[in-house]
Amino acid sequence: MAFKNNGKEGCNVEDFEIEGQALEAGEVLTFSDLSENSYAWRWYFGDGSDISYKSKAVHVFKKPGIYKVKLLINNTCVLEKHLTILPKNVVVEKKLDIDFFVPSRVYVGQKIKFLDKTEDGTSWQWRFGENDGVDSKIKNPTYAFKTTGVKTVSLVVNGDKKNVKFKDVVVVSPEVKKPIRKVKTNVKVEVAPEEVVEVVEPPKVEFVKTINEIELTELIYVIADGKLSYEGFKNNFCADKLPLVQINDQAKYISLKSFYDLVVGKKIKIKEVKINKEKNKCIVLLLVYYKQKTFF
Repeated sequence: MAFKNNGKEGCNVEDFEIEGQALEAGEVLTFSDLSENSYAWRWYFGDGSDISYKSKAVHVFKKPGIYKVKLLINNTCVLEKHLTILPKNVVVEKKLDIDFFVPSRVYVGQKIKFLDKTEDGTSWQWRFGENDGVDSKIKNPTYAFKTTGVKTVSLVVNGDKKNVKFKDVVVVSPEVKKPIRKVKTNVKVEVAPEEVVEVVEPPKVEFVKTINEIELTELIYVIADGKLSYEGFKNNFCADKLPLVQINDQAKYISLKSFYDLVVGKKIKIKEVKINKEKNKCIVLLLVYYKQKTFF
């Protein structure tokens, strides 16, 4: 640091203060005059930026390098410091390998314990496929499905939609056998000793997929991140009638495979996703509004 007295008045200045998270490019730094009886200030930051005339100045160095910062106080006293501004320390978030347990087949009303086995998880967003919102934010929640059908369970870990995984659960209603009742008659019949209600395993039932707009949006981000194959994407729709896709209100429609090839491995920003279904709940049309990210 250098100090100069450029005038007739005595200089009562020793230092100025710099506050900020780090001396790095792009960081907001606050420069404060610590002197007493000051009434005029000029801050020069050495990077071609405008002069600041306040006692407390806020500045951002856009590029790394060595800069000479000069403060002129009362048009008389000058303080100079050479600051070394380092490159921005970019923290790359680790992509997690999402792993959680969910049974493939359950009953309506049956309480199910969902277990997250993901390493380094600190926050969780569970969706159980029966509404559009987040159902639980704890690591290992318990949930009972209210309706039958194929439910797509999704888990987002650490608040990053890239850290997401989907699993399907088939929810069925238990079949209940009618109880055997005693009957009054003149004919001697064999009577069961007591009434018994038996719950039996129902036969397998095929359900139509019921993926919603929120789940589909997360699914497209997973495709854009290169973490889902086309076969895995296709399995979320009726196998015998795959939907067409319309992008950004364009006049033409493209196939599901063409849409997959268009976004896989790309940096995109989704604005909105809409779904059109038939009466049997098969999705026949996807309306996707998105733009591709660039570096400029």
